[in-house]
Amino acid sequence: MSSARVRRNETSAITPCQKFQGHTSYVFGAIHLPGGQRIMTCSWDGSLRVWNLKSGKQIGDDWRDGETIVWTIALSPNGKKVVSGSSDGGVRLWDIDTGKVVGRWMGHTQIVNSVCWSRDGQRVLSGSWDGTARQWDVENGQTILTPIKAAGHSLFAAVYSPDMTLFATGGAERPPNYIPNTEGNKSAIRIWNAKTGELVATLEGHTHWVRCLVWTQDGKTLISGSNDFSIRTWNTSTWKQIALLEGHTSLVECIAISPNGRILASASWDNTALLWNLDNNQPISSPLQHPDDVNSVSFSADGKLVTGCDDKNAYTWDILAIVKEAGLEELLLDKSILAADATRRPIRQPITVPQRRMHQGFFDDLPDRAHVSARPRLHPRSWGSHVSTLGSRFSSLFRPTHSDTHDASSRPRPFHWVRNRLSARQSGEDIELHAHPSAVVDVPYAKGKRRNACAREKRMKIIPLKPGNPAASTAFPPNSNTTQHSNGSTQAQSSQAQAAASTSTAPPTANATSHPNVDATIKNPGRWIRFWLFFCCASPEYTHGHQ
Repeated sequence: MSSARVRRNETSAITPCQKFQGHTSYVFGAIHLPGGQRIMTCSWDGSLRVWNLKSGKQIGDDWRDGETIVWTIALSPNGKKVVSGSSDGGVRLWDIDTGKVVGRWMGHTQIVNSVCWSRDGQRVLSGSWDGTARQWDVENGQTILTPIKAAGHSLFAAVYSPDMTLFATGGAERPPNYIPNTEGNKSAIRIWNAKTGELVATLEGHTHWVRCLVWTQDGKTLISGSNDFSIRTWNTSTWKQIALLEGHTSLVECIAISPNGRILASASWDNTALLWNLDNNQPISSPLQHPDDVNSVSFSADGKLVTGCDDKNAYTWDILAIVKEAGLEELLLDKSILAADATRRPIRQPITVPQRRMHQGFFDDLPDRAHVSARPRLHPRSWGSHVSTLGSRFSSLFRPTHSDTHDASSRPRPFHWVRNRLSARQSGEDIELHAHPSAVVDVPYAKGKRRNACAREKRMKIIPLKPGNPAASTAFPPNSNTTQHSNGSTQAQSSQAQAAASTSTAPPTANATSHPNVDATIKNPGRWIRFWLFFCCASPEYTHGHQ
């Protein structure tokens, strides 16, 4: 068992975000409404009121059902209903949209100062000063089982467990005219079976009345506040006390847990509310000072805390700012997420650099790639469309495709052709850009091979035609490692070369013969040959008939 004590400052620098004025008597309860823009309060003056969270102004008229004092309120799990407990022993069900009573359940004979919804929203548990706890069927307003005598005198707290199989009660075993700090003021917490009403366990430790109870979301811990000024935590597997939180100088009237289950807020009649770190049961900050006794605390989902005070007002506090100022930002994170991250084994993955390939269909609108004209001639009117088409295809290089999932080792390297071209050139040899007439050059391809496969295979140079030079054969011999030159000995070879040169401006036609495992290095290419081959060397692998 551990114990925590608060070092109290004379004054607190923490101030509320907003003040809600309008009630004419003590504010006993305050809750947040769905949407994060409104709160609701209940008071000794017999009213329920709705407030604008940002402006602090009341919204609409008071909600009333007679002149009875409203001691407590609780919001339904679906956010559509509110249940209240009153001094006439009645439990009332209110509609959020209309502000009207839609159910009135009578049975208690004294003040009802504790109400709690089951998680499924089908039942309500109430505790009364008559010492009994009752379960109500929300649909028909009838009690479930018989009333349970849960305290010797008064019952101040009754709460369901998260799984709804149990509920806990706390109260006073002796009448109010007690003698302070005597053995007779001891009060126990009792655990009940919600289905049968049988007593499951009795938790002893508090030296005075038990005023408030709350379960953690996982149901593993029960927390209690008492007239003995202390807060205690209990293990729900063994029903043994875990920790003792001390810091208040008067009775603890109300406690609440933040939505992530890591911060506890407590309200006390010492005019303060305290925030506690449930990871180590230590206080988070200096007390939240109030003008009078604090009767209630309630968290919102976005990190706001609302408190109800005997000064007839309610207040909101920015818990996010308070926790950050205390240097405990980790308390704002979800504990279950942190636990999952702590137990997860790190997975080391290699760092991969995405490689871009041309999409299929990149050259669909362009001339056949089996033949590439050194200087293609475009009609002036079609130039704009070709530029637009080329631009859109060029941008597609930088968009990911499904082929990116292939093994990087099988991908062509974008500048491989340039490297091979330069390495094939003799040292000191200049690249001619426009010194020679253009010629049609056959660029064969091998089925299933990449266009830049020449980086790893043997190369063959094709000498373009020059005036006065013998014709060069465009046919590849069986041994592609040999550079062939025409000897000009036969008339047939010369005529074929002249025909190829004279038809360089004709539309390119596909080469009907494929040459496996063959590649070429083009000597002295023109601008357009280098342009198209630059794009071709970056294209993906293709097979016969498909890109």
